[in-house]
Amino acid sequence: MRAAAHLARLNSIAEALWRVFQPVSRLQTAVLPQRAFQRPQIPKLQYRHVSFHARVKRRQPIQAATSPRDTGPLRDEAIGAQLIQIVNADKSLQPPRSLNDSLASINRQTYFLVQVGEKIHPRYENQPGPEEGQQDIRPRIPVCKVIDKGSFRLAEEAKLKSKKNASPVTKEVEINWGMAENDFKHRLERLKKFLDQGKRVEIVFGRKRKGWMQRKDVTDREAKSILEQVREAAGTVEGAREWKNMEGQVRGALVMFFEAKR
Repeated sequence: MRAAAHLARLNSIAEALWRVFQPVSRLQTAVLPQRAFQRPQIPKLQYRHVSFHARVKRRQPIQAATSPRDTGPLRDEAIGAQLIQIVNADKSLQPPRSLNDSLASINRQTYFLVQVGEKIHPRYENQPGPEEGQQDIRPRIPVCKVIDKGSFRLAEEAKLKSKKNASPVTKEVEINWGMAENDFKHRLERLKKFLDQGKRVEIVFGRKRKGWMQRKDVTDREAKSILEQVREAAGTVEGAREWKNMEGQVRGALVMFFEAKR
């Protein structure tokens, strides 16, 4: 009896333990999906060879966009480069410096920066240049100069005054009193072309020259008609005028003076 009772207790204990550990056993023996044990796929990097010239080309500074109406050298922020080099009074170059720092170092009320040229970036000066017939793509850096606004304004005014006082270019058109009609019309076209370019024109009349196609000698009436045709041709150009009285003799040596104001 004792043995049977002891065996019954052992069975009840074993059954209780089986019930406790049954969930753990099932988890251990469960078959997990195969994808749970797969390693994540890492994309392979695609490498390609990039030449030195292609690498340095990417580092070239982006120039500021300018309007087609902008004229003259670039100034201050319009230079648009990240780095610049300032030229000293003795024409030596300072080390490369950022455009913002350069502008901050000057009195903007009195001075401004103006780009006077460009050169290869000092970092790439010793790099091999392009082969013959190829373009040099080594990065370039703007060369700038600090300009005094007052001196610059005076220089511009003097330049403008000199331009206004400069004598206009004078062209000479030869016309013969006995010139053939086609040659005469060609001379009138040259007169109008020169006047349209803003040049002064001297119409020189003379005797028949060798090589010109001749017509009969003109009368005083025909000569006056030729002069009127010259004036009419000049009058078709805007602003054209006979700025000086003609000199010479009709049917002989004679000069007419025309100009077109711009």
